[in-house]
Amino acid sequence: MRYSKALLPVALSLLLLGAGCSLTQTVNVSTRTANTNTVANTNASTSVRYPGQDGKNALELLQSNHTVDVSAQGFVNAIDDRQPADRQFWAYYVNGKQADVGAKEYQTKNGDQIEWKLESY
Repeated sequence: MRYSKALLPVALSLLLLGAGCSLTQTVNVSTRTANTNTVANTNASTSVRYPGQDGKNALELLQSNHTVDVSAQGFVNAIDDRQPADRQFWAYYVNGKQADVGAKEYQTKNGDQIEWKLESY
């Protein structure tokens, strides 16, 4: 049972990589004994990455491969049912730099790398 729980995130990641996107989850793991691993950090960070495409905005590309909850004002409230905790929000980056316009307004280009991260304030 422990091994199947550990393999689920790996299988999900491989499935998403095949779809052209990736969902990565970073978790600190500690070892209790030589044969037993447990999750030690509840502060897991999640990011979503995908390539840009000429003529498509960052939001529509996100919505094409993920379940996205967007407010009437255009703010991303949840990605794949992952909602930010208190004092967090979804921020997106283009080629490693935080975007200065909304995802609906940013027209991506071939070669762009888009990444959504949970940020704290």
